[in-house]
Amino acid sequence: MNLIAKLCMDYLRSEGYVPRLDEEGNVVFKFEGKFFVVTTDNNDPQFLRVVMPNFWEIESEQEKRLALEVANQVNERIKVSKVVVKRNNHVWAMAEQFIDSSPDLEDFFKRTIRVLNAAADEFAQRMVQLQGMN
Repeated sequence: MNLIAKLCMDYLRSEGYVPRLDEEGNVVFKFEGKFFVVTTDNNDPQFLRVVMPNFWEIESEQEKRLALEVANQVNERIKVSKVVVKRNNHVWAMAEQFIDSSPDLEDFFKRTIRVLNAAADEFAQRMVQLQGMN
């Protein structure tokens, strides 16, 4: 486990979460019923990515085209987050950031989770609204 993963594990435990390491060394935890994954890069110790994977499943090519459009709209509007349509027809929200060598996660981690929740919620609301119009 690298330093950033250890800091994330310690921080999450101190906040009452139950994080675990997956087989790839990513930190996995649950927040308000949603799963999150924290990935790091051993070749770039100042890189941190927080991911909310698979929050939306795409069921058709038409829905995929709409999802790409909606993801772009959300990415344009919400700071830091990226909503991505993955090849497996699932939609992920993620935030990537560079951090200093001894970050105080208290300064930004909760806000990062709130931003990912906001991006996923806005994506889902727009998709439901637009699909209801068709």
